[in-house]
Amino acid sequence: MQPAQFTDDRLALALDALFAAGTETLYSQIVVELVRAFHVSLDRLHFDTTSLSTYGAHAVPDALPGPRAVPGYSKDHRPDLLQWVFGMTVQHEGLPILSTLQDGNTADSLVHRAHLDLLQARVLDPTTTTFVFDSKGCNAESLGLLRAVGFHATTLMPHTFADHATLVSQALATPADWCELARRPGETQDDPERLWRGCAVPHPMTLRWPDPDGDGEGSLCQEKFTALVVHSSELQRTHAHAAAERRVRARTRLRAPIASLAATAFACADDAAAAADRFVRAHPVEGLILRSTTTPATVTAPRRRGRPRAGELPVTTVVHRVVVTVEDDVAVQQAQHARDGMFILLTSRRLNGAYPATKVFEEYQGQQVVEAGFRWLKGPGQVAPIFLQTPARIDALSFLFTVTLLLYRLVQREMRQALDRTGQTIPGPNRVPTRRPTTQALMRRFTEIYLVTVPTPTGPRTSLAGWLPLHAQILHALDLPPDLYLDAAKIRGGP
Repeated sequence: MQPAQFTDDRLALALDALFAAGTETLYSQIVVELVRAFHVSLDRLHFDTTSLSTYGAHAVPDALPGPRAVPGYSKDHRPDLLQWVFGMTVQHEGLPILSTLQDGNTADSLVHRAHLDLLQARVLDPTTTTFVFDSKGCNAESLGLLRAVGFHATTLMPHTFADHATLVSQALATPADWCELARRPGETQDDPERLWRGCAVPHPMTLRWPDPDGDGEGSLCQEKFTALVVHSSELQRTHAHAAAERRVRARTRLRAPIASLAATAFACADDAAAAADRFVRAHPVEGLILRSTTTPATVTAPRRRGRPRAGELPVTTVVHRVVVTVEDDVAVQQAQHARDGMFILLTSRRLNGAYPATKVFEEYQGQQVVEAGFRWLKGPGQVAPIFLQTPARIDALSFLFTVTLLLYRLVQREMRQALDRTGQTIPGPNRVPTRRPTTQALMRRFTEIYLVTVPTPTGPRTSLAGWLPLHAQILHALDLPPDLYLDAAKIRGGP
């Protein structure tokens, strides 16, 4: 297709046709073929959501199908804009297995459950698959649906869970049960080494098993889970630094009220002590102790107007003042420092030699592959604003974005696997050899090639400029025809 043939009318008709065919059905067929042709593993899936903001009004009739752009919780920090909620499930290499576009006010937990319902038909054996997600899916309904289908689950336990502090205390009480999960150098040469340690604690979870008929709320049941309490040295330093800054800000904030209280004169010691007690109770600061003392002071009463009488002495009176000092609560700070850098991973896996705690930790750290996909969709994946008019076309365009991300990630996967098999490398950033190139870096290499047409007496002659052995190496690794670029007719394309 030539650029002149790609019009907005053709795009609209194509999007309408995609939506009518069913984007979920189409992508399901793509995933089936992907797994078969490229031997893609689905033993670990990652889920997350993001918000896609939009400008302008989106008033559409209720009868039109498709997701609505409405106000909602903005992960782009743009609460003034309308948005959709985009949910995506990828496998551990970042290949999208499922994506959905929902109304902008849809809760993350509802998107998560919708993905679970759709994934049942795409994963042949759920019992061998671990579903990894953030704390948004750590609830009785989502975990119950996962386990009812057969999926295993690994998720982050929110700090708001009632059992969170108890599990951390249990882990700290058994220092011999801790093991090293990972060790990596700092991000820069000056940064200290990063260390992760963990302690597994059995933890039964109350799950809501879905109703088989789909009519009722389901039933509650107990299932054995394992809470992997993780300590991160890097996160501990971050938490400790934040706590120290909070204490500095608290000391600064207390200076003015402490000075105001110290300037207040009380008629008796009891009034001063009561005021000091009220002040201390009204200004609690974690990690700091406010100590108050009352002290008597002799003050001179204001002299009457006019010339003093002969021999008149100043009138004095005794008042009581409050002195408040701020000290570090060393015991509390040490106890808090011991808990700094802690988080809990909740998993349905039975931790043993075949499935150690290090594997659970590695699975959760792979969660960033979803976030990387979102960054691509909002960055290089965005081409230009398009006025699509209907929610159905917007849904179909999100389907095309997901297909594009799949192709982008598939090229990266195949290239890296080919380099690993052959032991070869290609020039990376700053010409440093690498076996982990990105698709964007590969595509940038081919922008160096130019099609040159030179007029001759026998007619125009076309050739390629800038062709290097590196380009042939990339085409061979991706199992593409070696003459794809050398044959000028394939570049020009048909009419």
